[in-house]
Amino acid sequence: MSQTGSYVIANDAGLAVRQRINEVLAALQSSNAGAIAPVDTRAGMLWLDTSGTTAVLRIRSAADDGWEDVLDGGSY
Repeated sequence: MSQTGSYVIANDAGLAVRQRINEVLAALQSSNAGAIAPVDTRAGMLWLDTSGTTAVLRIRSAADDGWEDVLDGGSY
Protein backbone atom coordinates (compact mmCIF):
# COMPACT_ATOMS: atom_id res chain seq x y z
CA MET A 1 0.00 0.00 0.00
CA SER A 2 1.31 3.36 -0.95
CA GLN A 3 0.40 7.00 -1.20
CA THR A 4 2.26 10.04 -2.43
CA GLY A 5 1.90 13.64 -1.35
CA SER A 6 1.82 14.82 -4.96
CA TYR A 7 1.97 13.48 -8.49
CA VAL A 8 4.32 16.26 -9.59
CA ILE A 9 7.76 15.10 -10.72
CA ALA A 10 10.23 17.97 -10.54
CA ASN A 11 13.21 18.32 -12.83
CA ASP A 12 16.05 16.80 -10.81
CA ALA A 13 19.04 14.47 -11.08
CA GLY A 14 18.45 11.06 -12.70
CA LEU A 15 18.29 8.98 -9.51
CA ALA A 16 15.97 11.43 -7.72
CA VAL A 17 13.61 11.54 -10.70
CA ARG A 18 13.57 7.74 -11.00
CA GLN A 19 12.81 7.38 -7.26
CA ARG A 20 9.98 9.92 -7.54
CA ILE A 21 8.53 8.15 -10.60
CA ASN A 22 8.63 4.84 -8.69
CA GLU A 23 6.83 6.45 -5.73
CA VAL A 24 4.08 7.80 -7.99
CA LEU A 25 3.70 4.47 -9.80
CA ALA A 26 3.45 2.60 -6.48
CA ALA A 27 0.63 4.91 -5.39
CA LEU A 28 -1.20 4.35 -8.68
CA GLN A 29 -0.72 0.57 -8.51
CA SER A 30 -2.24 0.42 -5.02
CA SER A 31 -5.11 2.87 -5.76
CA ASN A 32 -3.59 5.27 -3.23
CA ALA A 33 -4.25 2.74 -0.46
CA GLY A 34 -4.02 3.98 3.09
CA ALA A 35 -5.92 4.75 6.28
CA ILE A 36 -5.97 8.50 5.57
CA ALA A 37 -7.27 10.12 2.38
CA PRO A 38 -4.67 11.51 -0.03
CA VAL A 39 -4.09 15.24 0.42
CA ASP A 40 -3.48 16.20 -3.22
CA THR A 41 -6.73 15.12 -4.93
CA ARG A 42 -8.26 15.32 -8.39
CA ALA A 43 -11.73 14.51 -9.69
CA GLY A 44 -12.02 10.79 -10.51
CA MET A 45 -9.08 9.78 -8.31
CA LEU A 46 -9.31 6.36 -6.63
CA TRP A 47 -8.50 5.74 -2.96
CA LEU A 48 -8.55 2.35 -1.23
CA ASP A 49 -9.51 3.37 2.31
CA THR A 50 -7.96 0.85 4.70
CA SER A 51 -8.97 2.63 7.92
CA GLY A 52 -11.85 0.29 8.78
CA THR A 53 -12.22 -3.43 9.36
CA THR A 54 -12.74 -3.94 5.63
CA ALA A 55 -11.28 -1.88 2.81
CA VAL A 56 -13.52 0.55 0.90
CA LEU A 57 -12.71 1.71 -2.62
CA ARG A 58 -13.67 5.36 -3.00
CA ILE A 59 -13.66 7.72 -5.97
CA ARG A 60 -13.23 11.47 -5.83
CA SER A 61 -16.36 13.38 -6.94
CA ALA A 62 -16.50 15.21 -10.27
CA ALA A 63 -16.38 18.51 -8.36
CA ASP A 64 -13.33 17.27 -6.39
CA ASP A 65 -15.14 18.07 -3.15
CA GLY A 66 -15.61 14.66 -1.53
CA TRP A 67 -15.27 10.87 -1.74
CA GLU A 68 -17.96 8.49 -2.95
CA ASP A 69 -17.96 4.74 -2.18
CA VAL A 70 -17.46 2.43 -5.17
CA LEU A 71 -16.88 -0.97 -3.53
CA ASP A 72 -16.94 -1.92 0.12
CA GLY A 73 -16.93 -4.84 2.46
CA GLY A 74 -14.59 -7.15 0.60
CA SER A 75 -10.98 -8.20 0.76
CA TYR A 76 -9.06 -6.85 -2.19
